Amino acid sequence: MKAKRGLIAVGVVGAMLGSAVAFAATPLFPQAPLAGENMQYRDLYRLRCATCHGADGEGTNNDYPRLAPALKGNPFVQHAPAAAIIAVIRKGRTGEQRLYHESYPNMPAFGAQAVFDVDGLVKFLKTDLQK
Repeated sequence: MKAKRGLIAVGVVGAMLGSAVAFAATPLFPQAPLAGENMQYRDLYRLRCATCHGADGEGTNNDYPRLAPALKGNPFVQHAPAAAIIAVIRKGRTGEQRLYHESYPNMPAFGAQAVFDVDGLVKFLKTDLQK
């Protein structure tokens, strides 16, 4: 009898672990760009940027509240040097520095603990996010 209970318990625990793994593998934003080597930066984008700039970088012009402009197709992201984009990520944008419509709130600054690899994130913004 104890052996049957043990087998049932192992089966239940195994099923719970299997569903937890399946849940963890479910993408948070299924439409977000997926690229092999930049996958970790896509996840970093999802964590730090997608809430305001949209899952695919489409911005929130059509949503309320309008939180941020589109990064996909954005001339600043496409053509500015990486150092300029890094400065925006690290220092944020407030007041006169803001280039977009007044309905967007200020962009907060993200320090090294929040965005640990800013160079990789900028590379992702300029390449994979633009696809």
